[in-house]
Amino acid sequence: MNTTLAVVLNPKMPFLRSSKKPIVLFIPILLVSSLVILSQVSVVEGGSTEHKTDKLIIGVPGSGSFENFVKITPSSENPNAKNYTGFCIRVFEEVRKRLEYPLPYEFVEFNGTYNDLVANVANKTYSAAVGDITILASRWEDVEFTEPFTESGLSMVVPVKPSTKAWIFLEPFTLRMWLATAAVLVYTMFIVWFVEHRSNPDFSGPWNDQLGNALWFTFSSLFLAHREKITSNYARIAVVVWLFLALVLTQSYTASLTSMLTISRLRPKLLSHAIVGCDENAFMRKYVEEVLNYKNVRLISDGDAYVREFEAGHISAAFLEIPYAKVFVNRYCRKFTIIGTTYRFGGFGFVFQKGSPLTADVSKAILQLSEDGTLKRLEEQWLTPNQECLESETTTENIDSLSLRSFWGLFLFSAGTSFVCFLLFLGHLLRDYCLHQSSQVADVNASNESISIKTVRVARYLMNAEIGSPWRSPSSDRVVPETEMC
Repeated sequence: MNTTLAVVLNPKMPFLRSSKKPIVLFIPILLVSSLVILSQVSVVEGGSTEHKTDKLIIGVPGSGSFENFVKITPSSENPNAKNYTGFCIRVFEEVRKRLEYPLPYEFVEFNGTYNDLVANVANKTYSAAVGDITILASRWEDVEFTEPFTESGLSMVVPVKPSTKAWIFLEPFTLRMWLATAAVLVYTMFIVWFVEHRSNPDFSGPWNDQLGNALWFTFSSLFLAHREKITSNYARIAVVVWLFLALVLTQSYTASLTSMLTISRLRPKLLSHAIVGCDENAFMRKYVEEVLNYKNVRLISDGDAYVREFEAGHISAAFLEIPYAKVFVNRYCRKFTIIGTTYRFGGFGFVFQKGSPLTADVSKAILQLSEDGTLKRLEEQWLTPNQECLESETTTENIDSLSLRSFWGLFLFSAGTSFVCFLLFLGHLLRDYCLHQSSQVADVNASNESISIKTVRVARYLMNAEIGSPWRSPSSDRVVPETEMC
């Protein structure tokens, strides 16, 4: 700089001897340009000076539905001041700590709708807005939102009502489960009867007695109360597998029915003409009416009002944003629960004016809070249920009926084992029949018998033969002639 001025002021220069006015005017221009360049360099290196000097006037909603998110109380030290607490306020304070520059601000209570609060940020009445403000596409056009610091959406809250159904004892199993159990029971009954009725007195006698005893044995085995004896090893194998299946089924049924009788059940069947509660937010009402097709919507202001509306029977259900629904259910955990589908929205975020450089910095700080676990800690502090609700958390769960999908392998194993025993026993009978035929004198007309006659002879043999002595009468030692038996 000194060299340049020396050259410029050198009287030996030709243009200096010609005229001195241009040189005099050039010096102030050079000084002003240097100051501008230095100020721009300071802005680039040190960040925006606006962030460091201007105090932000931040609007805070004063008519929130739940104080867990924003709570405004009079200050005990200064009657003209107010205290601002809640989950959203704590998140903003943590964000401010992670900024690389000081950020002076002042909270101002705003008593109006959330749309009006966003509009006041758009018209620059407020520098920003902090609170449980949902990120919506319609609001995005006028202001800028930070990254969401909590999820948002719409959930249905209904009262918890204990089930009083007369046929609740059928609900532990699905219809297919009941049908499969009955089928395996009858199948096992047939196997036991077929194997035992020839030699076991407990399964012999007239047809109605045989089938009745076999059915009674199989059914009573569900409760391990059967008294009939099993003499065949084939039947014993089939019965052992069936008893194991019966044990699993009875224990599962008992556990499921106990849960259904002790845990409150919900059967919400809301029709389009049912009266439902909704927040005073204009967007929520429009969504419930036009998208969810509920025509009778009752606007409610706060959480306690929801309880009064439920108790008075004015509403059958309430639609709340997910964070509100969690807080509401946590507060009244034994009376209400969340059910049904969740309809997702953008989440809660902080609001800034269009083009504000703070939006990117605050969004980055929110991501840092999420990554280091600070957001989770704040949620546990402000939004987590109390110990009483944690202990009774299972009272709001729906218990599903046990389906065949969980037991099909066991059913298949039982039926397959019984079928194998049936085939082995059948092969045993046919072997005895063949041995008897080979020991008898060949009949000259046997070769002339048709296949149908031989089939009938074998079938009648299977129906009347005995395991130990296939040709001996069970009431005496007299050998039964073939002509008498066949």
